[in-house]
Amino acid sequence: MIRQVLILFLLLCLSLSSGAVNLDIALFYRHDITGLSFQAASGEYRLKGDYDHLGDYKPGVRFSISAKDGKVLISKGDSTLGTFRAIAFRGESFKNSFQIKPENTDIQKRIYDDDLKVLAEGEYLKIINHVGLEHYVAGVVQSEGGGSSNDVEFYQVQAITCRTYALNNHRKHLDKGFNLCDDVHCQVYKGKAQNSDILLAAMRTSGEVIIDESKRMISASFHSNCGGQTMNSEDVWSIATPYLKSVRDTFCSDMPHSSWKYKMPKNEWLEYLKKKHDYNLSKEGALDKVLAFQQENRKVFLADSIPLKAIRRDMDLNSTFFSISVQDSMVVFDGKGFGHGVGMCQEGAINMVKKGYSYKDIIHYYYRNVQIVNFHELPYLLEEFNKDNQEKVF
Repeated sequence: MIRQVLILFLLLCLSLSSGAVNLDIALFYRHDITGLSFQAASGEYRLKGDYDHLGDYKPGVRFSISAKDGKVLISKGDSTLGTFRAIAFRGESFKNSFQIKPENTDIQKRIYDDDLKVLAEGEYLKIINHVGLEHYVAGVVQSEGGGSSNDVEFYQVQAITCRTYALNNHRKHLDKGFNLCDDVHCQVYKGKAQNSDILLAAMRTSGEVIIDESKRMISASFHSNCGGQTMNSEDVWSIATPYLKSVRDTFCSDMPHSSWKYKMPKNEWLEYLKKKHDYNLSKEGALDKVLAFQQENRKVFLADSIPLKAIRRDMDLNSTFFSISVQDSMVVFDGKGFGHGVGMCQEGAINMVKKGYSYKDIIHYYYRNVQIVNFHELPYLLEEFNKDNQEKVF
């Protein structure tokens, strides 16, 4: 009971802290949804079809929504309410949440904060959650890594990085009628946060983002484990940034994804190099470079010309931080880390929290020459939001 009261209190605080900033998030972005069910979970919702008021509803009333002839068909129980270009469920209470369940997939029902908009695109539905920024941030933190740690301090790191990403990319899908999608293409978002520690972390850091020396929000990249050394952004994405620079990281050693091993037949490895990268195996010293390769420090190329990121992609390896040796007829990759290696190392950050470092210490450790500010201090961002809101049709 105490935990439920705490969660309610934190949700109310998040509602107040979000201010007027809302995001439109496309739900079930990678799925072709032909129908769904809707039901209020808390609060009261006003239903509108295009510009018609169709009623106000509290929890317990179930709606069926589907695409029909390029429009949205909505029914309440056995009664058809009509077909519309678009429908909207807008929360009228202080705190509102709803549950939806896609009907043509095995996706389980999910609960989301705030409002829902549904439009039809041919035979499929476009489903958009109009959600307060901090509600979204908390939902992303729980969806992206809610089980990776149980410490509020680490959740605060995640809240700031995902808020920075969201606001820095709020125009990513604007041409499609929404800000961000709910998939890894943007940030994983599977609904409202239920974890009280995550809600507390979002509330404590409300509005905080990371900016560089030019007062612009950074690309707050992160990965699971760097293996002991992060990467320069230009070594992975060919884009140099002053804040995404390689740093030594002793904190991620002995963490779950700190090391890995991969083996393959020697002849297949050499054949791959020859065919895929036109590598001259007969050249003097060529075999030693690809059969006895060491990485004590992060490198970018194998044998001076073969991109390690290409090998990682082709072999589906955990990282580019590996050494190569030969055992009998097998080539052995002894690897470190998991992910692209740029920016914040999540497992390193988790260990830093255990050792007493604050969320601000962690951010300044992995992102160089940055500041943490409230996004309301960034005039260019507020101007963009004002312009986008003025141009919204629905």
